[in-house]
Amino acid sequence: MRVLRLGKIEAIPFFCIALAVVLVGLHLALALWASNEFTQPEGIVATQILHFAQTGALYFSLDQYPYTVCAYMPLFYSLAAGLVKLGIPVLLADRSLSFVSLIALFWLVGRLGAVYGLPRREQRLTMALAGLTQILLGWGTVGQVDTMAIAFSLAAFYHYARFERLGAASLDWAAGWALAGLLTKQTVIAAPMAIFLLLLPRHRSAALRFALLVGGLGAALVLALNTMLDGRFLTNTVFANINPFALYKLRLPLEYFAIVLSPLLLPVLTSLPAARRDGVLAPYLYLGLAAAVFLLTAPKVGADSNYLIESSILLVLAAMIGLNRLGFFDLFARGSQGWVTLLVLPLALFVVQNVRVAVMDMETRWAREQRFAEQVVAVKPFLAVPGRVLSADSNSLMRTQRSFEVEPLIYRLLVEAGRIDGRRLEQDLDQGRFSTVILYDDVRAAIDPNPEFPRLTREQREAIRRRYELVKHVPGPNLAGLYVYQPQGAK
Repeated sequence: MRVLRLGKIEAIPFFCIALAVVLVGLHLALALWASNEFTQPEGIVATQILHFAQTGALYFSLDQYPYTVCAYMPLFYSLAAGLVKLGIPVLLADRSLSFVSLIALFWLVGRLGAVYGLPRREQRLTMALAGLTQILLGWGTVGQVDTMAIAFSLAAFYHYARFERLGAASLDWAAGWALAGLLTKQTVIAAPMAIFLLLLPRHRSAALRFALLVGGLGAALVLALNTMLDGRFLTNTVFANINPFALYKLRLPLEYFAIVLSPLLLPVLTSLPAARRDGVLAPYLYLGLAAAVFLLTAPKVGADSNYLIESSILLVLAAMIGLNRLGFFDLFARGSQGWVTLLVLPLALFVVQNVRVAVMDMETRWAREQRFAEQVVAVKPFLAVPGRVLSADSNSLMRTQRSFEVEPLIYRLLVEAGRIDGRRLEQDLDQGRFSTVILYDDVRAAIDPNPEFPRLTREQREAIRRRYELVKHVPGPNLAGLYVYQPQGAK
């Protein structure tokens, strides 16, 4: 019986690894095959990267065209634009950076497991569980900044852990990776905060040096960039990026957490006393800070489940460290009937739920790609018309290598906040200066009250009604499809 149990416990990592390899491979294949955006922000970022690669311009002024906000820090934009200049299609460039970062996350979580005392079997299982975590698979194959930023943050924490537990001279590396994360996405502050707080009680001088390297050097770089860009850098990444507070935005990610991720909370919470006794609370602190950052930053218009990525991978790491400290694997192998071995149930539930949602996610992406393909074919002739195009649809702009004139959602929010004067666009519409206008709504219908609906202001919609006519409605995967307008009398 003991041999049988040992065989079962050894088989768990191999089964999970095999399943993870299949899911990761399928997500990668789908990302390489799909020619259209998986998320609207992916299309927006892609158009901005194309524009950057073609013109060298990024971080635009709010008082002139193009009215589009580059909301993130420059590292991802710069690397992706470099790949585009080498001839790589923009979506492939963006998604490649995210996927390489995803693989780095898998490797780093395994190495962190080793630093915190997990044997090889449990390191492999940690990596496999990360590979089965749907939110990592989903966002790790989308061309957005999140996965890269969190990979840099986890690399910073890994080098801190090597310093703290192995005595390695790696704190400067931790500072460098933390700075790289902040230069990719400005909200990945949980890792540097955790490192500083963990260093402060026992290594005060090292904590101050770390803070000076990350905070001081980071602030100097930001101020230098802002000066070079005449203030546009901070305008885009800070002032124009503070979307209206929306508490209701927490509901969907919290529901997702409850259904897909919460099974791992049980081993994390039950192992806290053992982790404290053994001095391995650092990952738990990092997890708590990541969760706090999520709760503070996610309730705003435009937020999505990507705000949960960092908490998700740390939940996997903390759960595996906790199971190890509880002696779960040894007890399970010996056939123990104690409560600790019952933790196999939430572990199994986590795997089942994530595989189920990952398959559903792939099916959704497949179906959206089919609908996008039809939509792009129908819209392309209108985008080929000479003249300026105002399009709310980032995907068709990206596919035809056009740039935004106006990105409706953020533009409207800034107009309503008094940061942009909307009369200029209203006048241009009244004078028919756009040869084509593509929106997600019929301007003859009532305004959709949803604050996240990508529409123009009431006055600008009225200008379109006066000067333009609806020439085509193109069904598609987003909302009710696209409404194409041209100046009255145009052929």
